[in-house]
Amino acid sequence: MLKIVQSAFQARLGRHIALTDSERDALSRLEGQPVALGKRSPLFSDSKPQDRIAIVRSGWAVTRVRSDGNQTTIAQIFMAGDVIGLSDLGLGRPPHETTMQTDGSVHLLGRKALCSLGAEHPRLFALILSLASLDAAATNDRLHAITRYSAEDRLMHFLLTIKAKSEQISGQPSDRFPLPMSQKEIGDALGLTDIYVNRLLRGLQKSGQLSLARPNVKINERDVWATRLNFQDRYAALDFNWAS
Repeated sequence: MLKIVQSAFQARLGRHIALTDSERDALSRLEGQPVALGKRSPLFSDSKPQDRIAIVRSGWAVTRVRSDGNQTTIAQIFMAGDVIGLSDLGLGRPPHETTMQTDGSVHLLGRKALCSLGAEHPRLFALILSLASLDAAATNDRLHAITRYSAEDRLMHFLLTIKAKSEQISGQPSDRFPLPMSQKEIGDALGLTDIYVNRLLRGLQKSGQLSLARPNVKINERDVWATRLNFQDRYAALDFNWAS
């Protein structure tokens, strides 16, 4: 007998509300069949202009903003259970490039399907938007860190945020968390060079504050870092009372 594996998306929503059978059926219809994608593969295709929403089933994805001279900024980071495309609803075409950061799979759907879910199951739609707002708040925090913090504090803040998001996505607190990003990519998320990121990581390891066993990371002084940066865990602050 085949074991039915619950999707990361449904598992994530189910940690915040008790899903009814009707809601689970609606989510299963929304997701449909997953599409397997390799590392660096684009999520959206011009040949399917209506498929502008992606639900990440497995793996990581990132959105990059590119400028002349091949300067790149990693603006958003997505993990299994995330919905991609909500911030682009007001635009006809994706404004930036979103690709898989690792091998993985996604469910692609049109915006109309998401609207239909909102009409039939407004509670689910409200929860999806609420979870997306956590990423928006965390991105604003990263922007503030990039413009106001020292390079070392930027990196610490970034690692604390990735750990917080990983725990909220998985629902399983752990000493270690994955970080499938190169030093250049970490730099692209923080406005730093890969050489500078390498120097900072070596310094944090040498002082015993951080342990690296690729692709996993362990922050050995999490509470110290959080106090030093006045870190706010946005992913632990979901307020869904307004939608009840």
